[in-house]
Amino acid sequence: MKKKFLFGFTLLVLMFSVVACGSSGDVVVNPPDEGEPTDVEVPTQEEATEAPKLGTARSNPAPVGSEVIVDDMAFKILGATRPADEIIMAGNPFNTAPEEGEEYVLVELQATCQKSLDEQCSLNLFNISLIGSSGVTHNSEIMVAGVDGLLESTEFYGGATVSGTLPFIIGQDETDLILVYEPFLGDAFYLEIPN
Repeated sequence: MKKKFLFGFTLLVLMFSVVACGSSGDVVVNPPDEGEPTDVEVPTQEEATEAPKLGTARSNPAPVGSEVIVDDMAFKILGATRPADEIIMAGNPFNTAPEEGEEYVLVELQATCQKSLDEQCSLNLFNISLIGSSGVTHNSEIMVAGVDGLLESTEFYGGATVSGTLPFIIGQDETDLILVYEPFLGDAFYLEIPN
């Protein structure tokens, strides 16, 4: 009995190891096209060896206009509306009102499934958050109603693209906004949000 348990446990650990090693969680960043303006500074040789890989850390997010591929999905931020209080509160007066010194921001996100036509991608909004100059993580407001075009958690097939807006409540003085996506397996990515 003890040998069967040990064998089963070892098999389970090996399966998780294979899944983790074979995960498509590696972050790939495709910077914006040359024609798109960007404020990206080219790091010196010394900075390049010390800095985390582009898009994999808050200190080195993928620049505005970049496409980030992780979890078999290609993500791109299409824009942001700030403040968005009037839009949210006009949708439904029972939506959470920002407190004094806070405001809504709507981030427009697009995700394209990079799998084959017969395989599905799964977009889970609980994997997405926002961080700004305060260093505080903000989760999207999932209980917002009456606003057109909100992005929802969904499953979609290879080649398909989903897009919509995500509402966040942040401090009015927050700057340097970054969208964070944390997959179940693999590395998180950090993507700058346009001002």
